[in-house]
Amino acid sequence: MSAAPAFRSVEPTSAEVVALKAKSNLASVSLGSKIVSFSDEFFAEASNLLKDEEAVFLPEEFTDRGKWMDGWETRRHNKNYDWTIIQLGYPGSIFGFDVDTSHFTGNHAPIVSIEGANVSEADVEKAQFEEILPKVNMNPGSHHYFVFEAPTKVYTHLRVNNFPDGGIARLRVYGQVVPQTLVASADGLVDLAFVGNGGRAVACSNQHFCSPSNLLLPGRGKTMGDGWETRRSRTPNHSDWAILKLGIPGSIEKVEFDTRQFCGNFPPLVTLHGTVSEEDIPTDDAQWVEVIGGVPLTADAQHYFDVSAKDVFTHVKFTMYPDGGIKRIRINGRPASS
Repeated sequence: MSAAPAFRSVEPTSAEVVALKAKSNLASVSLGSKIVSFSDEFFAEASNLLKDEEAVFLPEEFTDRGKWMDGWETRRHNKNYDWTIIQLGYPGSIFGFDVDTSHFTGNHAPIVSIEGANVSEADVEKAQFEEILPKVNMNPGSHHYFVFEAPTKVYTHLRVNNFPDGGIARLRVYGQVVPQTLVASADGLVDLAFVGNGGRAVACSNQHFCSPSNLLLPGRGKTMGDGWETRRSRTPNHSDWAILKLGIPGSIEKVEFDTRQFCGNFPPLVTLHGTVSEEDIPTDDAQWVEVIGGVPLTADAQHYFDVSAKDVFTHVKFTMYPDGGIKRIRINGRPASS
């Protein structure tokens, strides 16, 4: 069995955590992550670990088993340890973890370790898990950030070990999706920016209400809160923008802008530009090519556009005039390698 990768613990306020949060959360329920199995969830379900929203505490809320907790909590007096196996939404390489014990104060898991495996869904029960994060001490009611010196190998499943028992509110698995096969549509086009194909948001002008990473998620979302929305601008000629790094460089043929549930706050005018860069975030002198000129959007609707340019791009820049919110962006095209 290989040795666990080198890691370090970092403070929640550090620049390393800011960089970590720019990665995809591979354990997000929005990506399709799910609990495969567990040793125990007597007080609170293991699936709570995967929720996107921050954990909450309701002082007066109880169940027939005891205090309601927004996390995974096992029963007391375990003579061994508890565990749960998580299937990541997409296979990926891990840059770091946030093991969050928020609101677990007299009942938190005192020690946690995490193991990983790269297996098919059918073979997970007989998988040989290897250590990624060795046993680390947990504090009550705290975020615990761990950053790897180098990204890990690709994993499909994680096993979270809880010594000996107790509660964990959330697990964030920050990493980069590494597609095993590209997700393509019926017409053979690939959404080059889709998170499942390795796309991610790398920069934006503002994310006051919600993150541009949501633009690349599967489906059309549940609420207005899982799109990208900026604050109201009060400056003449203002615009907000988000830069998306394509999972696969390619040429763009069709684009979709979806304003689902954005009714009084959709952007009245938008543009899309593309560029080629070897950097995660293109430099200030990057040459941006117009893909879609200024087009109006309407409330709560899917907007489709054909693209005539055949340039190959690695990044696109979506701009809203002056501000607002949008649910999803689909950049459908053909990978450069094909």
